Amino acid sequence: MPYRDRTTVERWVNEYIVSHSADSLGVAVLDKNFEAGPNSGIVVVTLRSASTITFLHPEVRQGVPTWVVTFEGRSGALDMDDADLRTLAADVTALAELRSFLQQKTDEVVLTY
Repeated sequence: MPYRDRTTVERWVNEYIVSHSADSLGVAVLDKNFEAGPNSGIVVVTLRSASTITFLHPEVRQGVPTWVVTFEGRSGALDMDDADLRTLAADVTALAELRSFLQQKTDEVVLTY
């Protein structure tokens, strides 16, 4: 399905960044498991105030492709002041909006199949 193709996902992410002025969001589209192909697109997001590895990827749940956000585990505590916490909140809000955007694009593609 095109919603899992790296080229398509990259185009959607770039569209999101331009349409939402989200230049500060650290986003990269990679090949899942570093293998090119139709099921390869994964979106990695760098949070500005937390070193947690965060990525978005589609999963099929109850027969429907659904974008999910994964926060990988951390080995240590994360201490933040007010400014860091506000930055993290803004990043998580942008991450949620990006996830919704990718879901909308995916839903549009699935409807055409």
